[in-house]
Amino acid sequence: MNLLFHFGSVKVPSMSVQEIKDKLATLPRKEQDEVIAFLFQIRHSSDSDYQSSLSRRLADKDRSHWLSPDEFEHELDKKERG
Repeated sequence: MNLLFHFGSVKVPSMSVQEIKDKLATLPRKEQDEVIAFLFQIRHSSDSDYQSSLSRRLADKDRSHWLSPDEFEHELDKKERG
């Protein structure tokens, strides 16, 4: 599948999904993280169930449910090692 983007009167050449994947694979890790965050945000922006769950979790005042920054990073590291 080829994608054609229009930005006002500017047309961006079409790229296949595989071409996009190949280009993303060459990005430095930090830039890949930015793309992941962007895609995550647009994926969940219209998901009302996710938004409700996130709102509940953000409003949770029970400190036993919270992670310290170090604990959070530890959890992320465990997931990356998988």
